[in-house]
Amino acid sequence: MTSPNPRPVVAAAIFDRLPHPSALLCASRSYPEDLRGLFELPGGKVEEGEDPVRGLVREIDEELGCALVVHQPIFSPEGPWWPILAGRVMAVWGCTLANPDQRLTPGHSHLELRWTPLDKVLDLPWIPADLPIVQAAIEQYSSAVPC
Repeated sequence: MTSPNPRPVVAAAIFDRLPHPSALLCASRSYPEDLRGLFELPGGKVEEGEDPVRGLVREIDEELGCALVVHQPIFSPEGPWWPILAGRVMAVWGCTLANPDQRLTPGHSHLELRWTPLDKVLDLPWIPADLPIVQAAIEQYSSAVPC
């Protein structure tokens, strides 16, 4: 992959279980101030030359202290990269926790981590660029929940 400039971002749509999820892990930002308290999918920037899936696993380990089982990517209408803030692009994968019983605590990037029932996810105040990605993730992984 040729990295677009600025560095691409990777994120995880972490469901409580797959198949047939009932909840999504939603994370509220602690910074920057204009995004504080808004929800996002956890993740971060891919390092130069890093495989995006490896970057995802690394970022989630750093942010949440947990291991993931990575499932299928969530594609935008244009392909694997979603346009987000400040000219960046983001790739997103559906995931579950490797240890489903692990208790998660927010790191410095997040004020709160919330397992949210799928029918309530869209009621949260999302970072605007993340909202269509969250909608696509729910549609892809749970056909029972209307979006």
